[in-house]
Amino acid sequence: MKKAKKILALLLALCLMATVFAACGGDNNSSSQQSSSQGSSESSESSESSEESSAADTNTGDTVNIDWFLSTGRVPSTWDQSQYVMKTITENTGVTVSANTPAQDADTKLNLMMVDGNLPDLITITNGTLIKDLIDAGLVWDMQELFETYVPDSKIINGGYPEDIKTALIDKDGGWYSFPSHIKSLDNRDIWGLNDATKQRWLDADRRSNNGVIFNKSLMDQLDIKEEDLQTESGFLAALEKAKNSDITVDGAKIIPMLCNGDSYQGGGWQSDGGAVGTFAAMFGGMPVDADGNYQTLYRNDQFKHAVKFLNTCAQKGYVNANDFTMDRAAFEAACRSGRVLCFAGNTADTGFYEPDINGFDFYTPGVILSDGGESPVLGVNNKVGTGWLQTFVSKKSDKAEACAKFIDFMASEEGLKLWNYGEEGVDFEYTEDGLIKRTEEGMKKASDDSVTGVGAFWAFCNQNFDQKFMDPSTDKGVEPQCAYGNHEKTQVYDATALMNLPGGYIEGDMAMNNIATAVKDYASTTLVKIILDATDADFDQKYEEFMAQLDKLELPKLEEYVNKAVQENYTTYEYSEPLKPIN
Repeated sequence: MKKAKKILALLLALCLMATVFAACGGDNNSSSQQSSSQGSSESSESSESSEESSAADTNTGDTVNIDWFLSTGRVPSTWDQSQYVMKTITENTGVTVSANTPAQDADTKLNLMMVDGNLPDLITITNGTLIKDLIDAGLVWDMQELFETYVPDSKIINGGYPEDIKTALIDKDGGWYSFPSHIKSLDNRDIWGLNDATKQRWLDADRRSNNGVIFNKSLMDQLDIKEEDLQTESGFLAALEKAKNSDITVDGAKIIPMLCNGDSYQGGGWQSDGGAVGTFAAMFGGMPVDADGNYQTLYRNDQFKHAVKFLNTCAQKGYVNANDFTMDRAAFEAACRSGRVLCFAGNTADTGFYEPDINGFDFYTPGVILSDGGESPVLGVNNKVGTGWLQTFVSKKSDKAEACAKFIDFMASEEGLKLWNYGEEGVDFEYTEDGLIKRTEEGMKKASDDSVTGVGAFWAFCNQNFDQKFMDPSTDKGVEPQCAYGNHEKTQVYDATALMNLPGGYIEGDMAMNNIATAVKDYASTTLVKIILDATDADFDQKYEEFMAQLDKLELPKLEEYVNKAVQENYTTYEYSEPLKPIN
């Protein structure tokens, strides 16, 4: 019976191919461009037999629906083929997507799926422990084997994927099991090249950092704040005072002096090296090492304490309030896009300041805010080839591996990258005289609604060297504040490779250390904001000392010592002439 089904599926496929060629005069390229997917996304549901799913996966013309689990990201939850991006992806791959991005406890949910043996087809995560578990249990495909089996002519395994990143993944995981996002390397730059018109800009971006401060230029002009006013700590505070006392409104609402990255004000990790606190700590010169080159958290650093006190001063003066530290990304991005926010501090990629034609204003960044104490701002750079951010795996339990391979192959191709990054040529983007891609007003609107339109939404396939080849920075301005910090004349750039490259799962794989890291993160995230909001000048030092004493009780010194072992080994591995020393 199964054999008969396979023969019938083959005959149907041959008949369909003959019909297409007859209708299009044999122009296969033309037919693929003009056709639209008419198959139902339900045609490959789990209730089908594996034989029927396999037939849909190849040449019947039906679409294959793949289940995609993401621990983070903005993939549209509804695969709406009235949207150009999703329609064109399906036309080119035969794939529709059911995306699942849990709002909370994504890692726990995936872990339960692993226990139940009910894994989704595609899995995109960042958790090192889960990644190790998936690989050790043999639950995911090796990428080389996957493409050799299902898409043997893919550029991904025929010279179109950077060898240095592939090697780094193999070194980290014992094999090439994931397709990583946000890849950037010398080999990847060789594959894509640079456009002469923007070459120097991207060479400067080798010192790029998401952390920074950006200002609404329109509000600066209305408040008579000059660029030179924002170069120092005291000048920065004076500008916020102007905003606080202003009667200027936007759509009837008072302006907001500063936002501090909302509920991510201290970054996402236990070290508090991101968000608004980590940003100011680095600008004020903080490095996570002691005078002998031993690792220590920024909490023990005078410059980090300075950053907390600076934000405490902002709170005392009414430039920030409790609500600012509880906003999620969607809320503070919407506030930035509204035009009401004078300044944003933290991860500048989390704002909507980059699309001036949408918001009706442009932005300015001073690069750094210089400490009144004279300390030099610092930026640590990682000189090791990175392995990306989001890691995407294909489940070996899936009967749709071929569809997954075709989907990844297309999304990572030049055609796919242009499609999901920019949308439809002539509608959403145009080419400049230099061959760069420039969004239209319609394209910028769609990019700002990426969870619906899909334009710019598929972060799992982000390729930074592709961006550097084709991006026109006149409308995609995120690079400006991210490069301004590292290239500021006062910024001291140091080699942080030894600090940034712990062995894979180093903390997560040790239960005791992972428990300490979790406890430190939870305590710091709730306590630092209380110090910022509630401390007075008279009791600030006491509250900070109590904070540090509790961290010690939570066994932070054990965790620091454990991390320091890896850092000391890294000094040898990465051939440091001497251990790192604080610049300030």
